[in-house]
Amino acid sequence: MKYKLTKAEQETVINFDNELNTASVYTHDSRLIKKLRELRKQYPEQFILEHREHGSVTYTIPKRCVGIRPPYSEKRREQQRQEAKENGLPFMEKGEMNDGKN
Repeated sequence: MKYKLTKAEQETVINFDNELNTASVYTHDSRLIKKLRELRKQYPEQFILEHREHGSVTYTIPKRCVGIRPPYSEKRREQQRQEAKENGLPFMEKGEMNDGKN
């Protein structure tokens, strides 16, 4: 029997400590799973698939690949909108909400 999780249950958990140089990434996010799979193909010795179950995966990855960035400034967002518009790429108009499907 296949069990389907709700969007709220499809979490991503990243764990690491200060001693090790690796992080553990557990996720149900299909976009992140795809990205981790591609990175594993390119760097199999660094992106290690530890476990796969019920649509989730757990990878061990280099801790330096985990990052937290400040949000984009409105000026930077506007520059990127203009560049996308000029290059014929899809973009969100100012005030549009991203529903996480992009």
